[in-house]
Amino acid sequence: MPNFQEWVRGVLFFSIFCHAILLMRLWKEGLVKPYPFLSLFVVADLAQSLIALPFSPSSTTYRTIQFASSPVIWLLAYLVVVELYRVILEDYPGISSAGRKAVTWCLLLAVIISAATAVPGLNNSQSGKYVLFKLYLTTERSVTLGLLLFLVLVQLFLARYRLRLSRNRIIYSAGYALYFGIGMAASVIAGGLLGVRMFGMMTISIVVIADLILLAGAFLLTRQGEFLPASEMDDNSAQRLHLQQQLADMNRLLSRAARGR
Repeated sequence: MPNFQEWVRGVLFFSIFCHAILLMRLWKEGLVKPYPFLSLFVVADLAQSLIALPFSPSSTTYRTIQFASSPVIWLLAYLVVVELYRVILEDYPGISSAGRKAVTWCLLLAVIISAATAVPGLNNSQSGKYVLFKLYLTTERSVTLGLLLFLVLVQLFLARYRLRLSRNRIIYSAGYALYFGIGMAASVIAGGLLGVRMFGMMTISIVVIADLILLAGAFLLTRQGEFLPASEMDDNSAQRLHLQQQLADMNRLLSRAARGR
C-alpha cells in the first residue's frame, strides 16, 4: 500500500500530464493568442510542478520552491481574471474596464491589509522570524478569496444578463472558476480551517479533481468553439433585447464616468 508521500508524487505526475495536455491543445487549436494569460498560467503551473518533481514533498527544498514560485502563480491567476473580464465583456468596454479596475484595486487593498497585519510581528522577538511566512499565508488567503469572489461575480453576471458568448468563452469562464475554486481556493481555505493533518487527507482528492477539470478543458476548447453559435445570433426575444438595453445603458454610464463626464 503506497504511503502518503508516494500518493503525492503520483498525483504530481498526473498534474504534470494534465497541464501538458491542456497546453498542447491550446497551441494546436490556435488559442494561445486569444487567451495569452490563461496559457501563461498553465505554463507557470506546469513549470512549478516540473521544478519541484525531483524533490520529496516533505523536503525543505520542495517547500522553498512552492514558497518562492507561488507569488508568480498569484499574479498570473489575477491576470487570468482580468482577461476573463476582457473577453466576456468585449462588447461592453465601459463595464469591462470598471470590472478590471475593481479587481485590481480590491486585490491591492487585500495585499496592503495583509502586510499591515504581519508588520506588528516585527516588534516581537519571538515571532519576528516567522513574519515573512505569516505574510505569505495571509496574502495567499486574501488574494485567493478575492479572486474567487470576482470569479463568482462573473458567473452571476453571465446568468443574469445571458451574454452572447462563444462556446470557448463559456467553457473558459466556468471551467476556470471551477478549477480555481476547487484547486486553489479550497486548498487555502481547507488548510486554514481544518489544520495540517485534516488538510493532508483532502489534498490528493482536491488536486485530482482540479486536474480532471483541466483535462476536460483541453478537449472542450477547440478552434471551432471561438465562433458564436447560429442559434445565439438569431435570438432576439423581448427579454434578451431588454437585457441588452440594460447592459448598453450601464456601459454608457460607466464609460462617461471613466472619462470624467
